Amino acid sequence: MKVKFLLSPIAYDVENKLREAKEYFGKYITLEESENPDALILLTGGTEELSIPYLKDGLYLIPFGTFNGLAASLEIQAYAKEKGIKTILIPKPEEKTMKVLKTIDEIKNKNVGIIGKPSDWLIKSGNYDVLKELGLNIVEISLTEVEENMEEDIEIANKIWNLSKEKKISFEELKKATKIYSALKKIIQKYNLSAITIRCFDLAINLKITGCLALSLLNAEGIIASCEGDTEALATMLISYKLTGKTPFMANLTRIDNNIYTFAHCTISVNIPKYFNLNTHFETLSSVGIEGHIKADKITILRIGKNRIFTVFTGEVVEKSWENNMCRTQISVKIKDERFLKSPIGNHFIILLGDEEDLISRLEKIGWERA
Repeated sequence: MKVKFLLSPIAYDVENKLREAKEYFGKYITLEESENPDALILLTGGTEELSIPYLKDGLYLIPFGTFNGLAASLEIQAYAKEKGIKTILIPKPEEKTMKVLKTIDEIKNKNVGIIGKPSDWLIKSGNYDVLKELGLNIVEISLTEVEENMEEDIEIANKIWNLSKEKKISFEELKKATKIYSALKKIIQKYNLSAITIRCFDLAINLKITGCLALSLLNAEGIIASCEGDTEALATMLISYKLTGKTPFMANLTRIDNNIYTFAHCTISVNIPKYFNLNTHFETLSSVGIEGHIKADKITILRIGKNRIFTVFTGEVVEKSWENNMCRTQISVKIKDERFLKSPIGNHFIILLGDEEDLISRLEKIGWERA
């Protein structure tokens, strides 16, 4: 992260203050001292006027120590506000907040592939705004390029066949599905992509092959992949994975029974469930869908949108019988928070095993708004 350390020229023990600050922040973020900083680190009072040349929208103001850096930050932010400049004050840069800041900084300038246009039904969730706000580089790729690079991967087919518990499809269908995986791997390497989203239903219609297996395998490998061209889901998956180290699962909210919410989709990463079956893709009853069976006490449900808005909730997992009339991986949870669904910010939710709400909610500490 590009930073500028500010100290009063009359402060005592300046060298030690600066050394302590560099040691502390260096534990959490990569420090790049710059005259065009993303963050001002205020070590003392008397730095208010020194800050003026660096003020810009989105600038972080981070006080450190007990030598009136916080007081200076408040004066600077108030001045900036009067000038119409929106700065972000992080008054207490503790470990979890710095971890979130590091995550947002580290994904900047990463390449993300949009393979085919976002699906037509994503009238809100397929825009590129959220990717641009995060500083991601957008690489548009034709679905034709997927078709041109398709090749069966018998080794992967054998591996997944042996790992699965129950097979509700043929091995031939599984082999065909590996064609999408091999094509996406080549595309990812060609364009140096950190994450992708794909207009997968066109593949199911035109080629009779779904992308569920491919996306499942890519996510298991740490290459974040969302389906249907959902860019906001993709951004959420990327941030949550980088922040927590846990593989995310993109799912639809499928059913509500009182306060029991069921989420389902066919693309769960094979490294998430306790075990998985190979099934058909639900909507088309063809090709391959991943039927994962989850073992967890709690899950975290989240989503981000443009303008740095996010939502996050924790749910207690409820055991329910698997049903054939919805997407193949199904997770039912009890959500006690009455705010859930009061201010939705899109269709697909991202699910992480365990309780990560406290960490995700630290986005508020770096200027994001919780819906």
